Amino acid sequence: MRGLKKFFSLALVTVLIFSLAAGAWAAPKGGGQPGRAWGHAERNMEQEHERNMNEGATVEEKEQNQNQNQEREENGLKKQEKRKSVAEHVYKGVENALQHVKNPVARAALQAILEGRSVAQAVYEAKQYLKDWNDQNEIVIVAGELKEALEEDVSADSLTRAQGYKHLGEMFIKAGKMEDARSLLEQALRNNPGDDEIYSILNKVFAKVKDNNKVKVYIKGNMPMFDVAPVVENGRVLVPLRVLAESLGAAVDYNDNTINIQLNNSTVKLVVGSREALVDGNPVMLEVPARVVDGRTLVPLRFIGEGLKAKVNYYREGNLVAVE
Repeated sequence: MRGLKKFFSLALVTVLIFSLAAGAWAAPKGGGQPGRAWGHAERNMEQEHERNMNEGATVEEKEQNQNQNQEREENGLKKQEKRKSVAEHVYKGVENALQHVKNPVARAALQAILEGRSVAQAVYEAKQYLKDWNDQNEIVIVAGELKEALEEDVSADSLTRAQGYKHLGEMFIKAGKMEDARSLLEQALRNNPGDDEIYSILNKVFAKVKDNNKVKVYIKGNMPMFDVAPVVENGRVLVPLRVLAESLGAAVDYNDNTINIQLNNSTVKLVVGSREALVDGNPVMLEVPARVVDGRTLVPLRFIGEGLKAKVNYYREGNLVAVE
């Protein structure tokens, strides 16, 4: 009896070992098979979902479900083709650019794009070498290709794009292309309006083109369109009230020359032509009062901005004001 129990125990152990070995032998090896197994599982889940959708459905509902599934498949294929064509387009441009670029760092940056590495890193590497890079034509070629690659990079988040556009803006400044630099720096601001360094670089652009007579005002990363141009009086910039308030997202109550502006928990009250004002109920004396120009009420920008708890910076060289 004891011998029989021992025999059954050995047999059970043998079966278990064989089962484990068979499982290991049958398991997929390498990177391709698990993906294939997952693909089968995904398709099975989709088929199960489709069966559940069609269960108890009318003929019309089944046809509608089938059309929706077909549309999703077609959209997926279109997206894949679009990504493929974009990649081919960018790579072709980079390959052409390499034929005209001798600078080793610039070539390395372009080569990084071809090898599928980070576009942002490629831009950063090229910008790092900018100080000793004096061939303006090469800079324009490389910066142009990196700009296109960055715009087509769907994986880049807002901060990454802001850094990339900022570095590319500096490259175009070095190449003497101020309009291109300004455009890229404004794109950087739209992606990261709180970056003071972008405003500092943009200030250099305006200073280089000697556009110092006109005040440039950026509010939350955008340059609003004023129907009456901002003016400077006693060193203070005055801008149209309505556009300023809308750009900041503030509410305005204008009644009988008395202006009340509110944003979150902050309130500014002033009267046209008067130097007396209130900020959160506290009296403040203005250096320059609000006044009416061509039918529009102009208010002191820094006073309103800081009264509503915004940050206001003035960059003298390019006559630029940034409000965040």
